This record gives sequence, structure tokens and C-alpha cells, in this order.
Amino acid sequence: MNGWVALFLLSAVSLSGLVLIGRLQRALWQVGAAAILLAMTGYVLQGRPSLPSSPAKPVAAKREAAEALILMRADMDQSFGIAKKWLVTADSFSRVGDHQLSAAYIQSGLSKYPEDADMWSALGVQLMLASEGQMSVPAKLAFDKTHQFWPQHPAPEYFQGLADLFAGNVPSAISRWEKLLETASPKAKWRARLESQLAALKALQVGTGPVGSDTVTNP
Repeated sequence: MNGWVALFLLSAVSLSGLVLIGRLQRALWQVGAAAILLAMTGYVLQGRPSLPSSPAKPVAAKREAAEALILMRADMDQSFGIAKKWLVTADSFSRVGDHQLSAAYIQSGLSKYPEDADMWSALGVQLMLASEGQMSVPAKLAFDKTHQFWPQHPAPEYFQGLADLFAGNVPSAISRWEKLLETASPKAKWRARLESQLAALKALQVGTGPVGSDTVTNP
């Protein structure tokens, strides 16, 4: 069976089990759904579900994962004035799967506005996507620049936590996201989404015990 078909079938069965068999309240099955979506995102970015039966890339699923990260980053943008001209076009490149072109376009914007934290943040995200979700050295440098020019920018901590999660270090991801929420504005557009993701991770950790990099390698 194709890996993507199996993935979506298993996800549907898991969620149905939470709702129907477990008879969970709405708030609890929403946490379960968030956990499943987090796992699917990690699988999309790092897995190879189309191999060995087919060399074709899971284009649609990868685009959906990229879209989710782009939207989260956009919600975290602090000043969308100067950056807007560059990021709208860069995001369009990313949505069709060309993360390297997106990164190159952002870099052209940074050559004119080298202290724009939002463009540095966007560059970090595109470099992560180009590295299958890994926090590569160039991505880390881009997020360091984001922090340098806007110390309260939420993107560096969020995406480092996401990289920790994809690397299997769930406790580190939880710790980073908890600290980020402590300093977040109650009106932050990204807050509710992060709260849902954090609740999902905590629920998984409670259900399976402490989870570290030695036990989870591909959430």
C-alpha cells in the first residue's frame, strides 16, 4: 500500500478511535487531533513514504506542511511593512516547493534591508524546509539574526522547538514552547495554535512517559 494512503488511513482510524471509542469530550479529542497533525507534519518533512514503490515525491503533502509553517511564521511577523514586498513573493515560491528559490529571493531583500527581523525569520524557515525540517547551520544563523534585530521575536524559539520535536527531543520542544507562551501577548495571532500543539505534546508525554531523542526519532 502506498505510504501516504496508509498514513491518512491510520490517522483517520486513530482520530475516530479517540472520538467514538474513547468517547472523549470535544476539548480532549481536539488535543488528540493536534497530536496526529504534528506527527503527520514530521512525517511529511522527514519521512520517505513514497519509497521504494515509487520514486515520485509526495508533492501535495509537502506543500501542505510548508503552507502550515509559512502561516505560522506569517502570524509571528512583527512588522509587515518593508518585508511584505519580499515575503509575499518568497512565500509563493515556497508554496510550489521551491524553497531554495524562496530563500534566494529573501536574501535579495536582506541585501537592501539587512536588519529586517521578519525577513531573517522567513529565511530561517525556508532553509529549514530545504533541509527537510532540520535546523541546519544556515537556518540557525538566520534565526540568530532575527533575535539580534528583534530580541522578542517569537519565531526563533518556536522553530527551534519544532526542530527539537522533529529530532525526537520532545522535552526540549515542550520547554521552549512553554517559555515562549509565558512571554507571549494574549492577543498574539499564533498563541492559540501553539497552545494546542503544546497541549498535544504534553498529552503524548503523559500517555507514553518521558520521551527523549533515544526513543522518538520520527514523530
